[in-house]
Amino acid sequence: MVLGKPAPLVSTFRLSYYSILNLMSRAEGQFTAEHVIRNSFHQFQYEKALPDIGKKVSKLEEEAAVLDSSGEAEVTEYHKLQLEIAQVEKKMMAEMMRPERVLYFLQSGRLVKVREGGTDWGWGVVVHVVKKPSSALGSLPAALASSRGSSYIVDTLLQCSFGSSENGSRPKPCPPRPGEKGEMHVVPVQLPLISALSKLRIAVPSDLRPIEARQSVLLAIQELEKRFPQGFPKLNPTKDMGIEDPEVVELVNQIEELEQKLFSHPLHKSQDEHQIRSFHRKAEVNHEIQQLKSKMRDSQLQKFRDELRNRSRVLKKLGHIDADGVVQLKGRAACLIDTGDELLVTELMFNGTFNDLDHHQVAALASCFIPGDKTGDQIELKAELAKPLQQLQDSARRIAEIQRECGLEVNVEEYVEATVRPYLMDVIYLWSKGKSFKEVTEKTDIFEGSIIRQARRLDEFLNQLKAAANAVGEADLENKFTAASESLRRGIMFANSLYL
Repeated sequence: MVLGKPAPLVSTFRLSYYSILNLMSRAEGQFTAEHVIRNSFHQFQYEKALPDIGKKVSKLEEEAAVLDSSGEAEVTEYHKLQLEIAQVEKKMMAEMMRPERVLYFLQSGRLVKVREGGTDWGWGVVVHVVKKPSSALGSLPAALASSRGSSYIVDTLLQCSFGSSENGSRPKPCPPRPGEKGEMHVVPVQLPLISALSKLRIAVPSDLRPIEARQSVLLAIQELEKRFPQGFPKLNPTKDMGIEDPEVVELVNQIEELEQKLFSHPLHKSQDEHQIRSFHRKAEVNHEIQQLKSKMRDSQLQKFRDELRNRSRVLKKLGHIDADGVVQLKGRAACLIDTGDELLVTELMFNGTFNDLDHHQVAALASCFIPGDKTGDQIELKAELAKPLQQLQDSARRIAEIQRECGLEVNVEEYVEATVRPYLMDVIYLWSKGKSFKEVTEKTDIFEGSIIRQARRLDEFLNQLKAAANAVGEADLENKFTAASESLRRGIMFANSLYL
């Protein structure tokens, strides 16, 4: 704090159903959802950046004006073909990188190309693939994360700048300067960031801790680059991966047709490299100018408006608000819940799931809403817990499908997996029924401290459910949530001395 550079304060403002419902239920005069968005720190930061974007546009326009434009028509056609190929390849890679298709081919030693937004990391080597929840990626300081999210993480040997991975900091790609070697590091990469798969595989040392072992992999890649000056041969989705999907076959045919046009173009073997480079740069500059101007025109506020409209449609379909945006009974209950998924838990309250359970089962089912550590053990639940869990998963799946129908980008299975966490159901159920701490901890491999922390959050969640049941006049449910909460509040789980 004294010597280091202060971290920039960046707004992570996002719309949630909880905040939308609370704004709608308290909307008086100007304090509507749109007013809050317009006056948020996030919108302020966006608008503050606009003058800098304008200066960058002016600078790029000056650069474009002085670039050579002779023979522009031919080079334009050639560059257009290259862009079309890149766009079709991007669609094809999205199909190829579906886990059920690509995981078999991500063996140790496979050469893969990694691209993170506008940053090209070049070719790297697969070490191994692991499946983790998307939330776990945030705990990896050196991870390359995709905005789309992915539960598969590919540990990849990538060429990084010297010293960029020290002290757990985020690595940086090696700059493409002549003679710059960089150093190889194993970087966790999310699946969607792999932009190309090569047919080639190389041997990976069993122990990658010594720098010499990692650098030997870099030398092997550089040797292959000499042998393949036109670029590494890539996996063909139909011939090499056996994908027979008509859509993928059509994309492969499109690429082959476009490549034939590209190879037969007069400029493909042209020696006038200066002219091509000059126009390529001009095309890149013009493309960047268009993107920046589009960003200036496209208000961030409009994106929030679109999201607000889609989320409001979800709330109408689920009965939280009516056609006029007036908060209904279900919405009034959701307004009081922010520890767990407010849509899902109110669905359970109103579809009768909780009514059929005793307070011990209620405590166990409510534990599924509390984020925490996953267990490595196989989950085998008794019938009195397995049936409520199935009802919970079915409700989560239905809500995810409704959100997708209303225009929100939601992966149904990922939503169910992220929302429903049944790892402590057995533990909470036994603790609620009076078992000792020693007995319940023997049922799981999750750390004792994590169990206690989640039990305390569960108690907070049950109190929110109690308040929600009271707000909608459900006295029986309120008593059930009260009993569930009281059954937890005993022994070492709630000993104050642990938290002094």
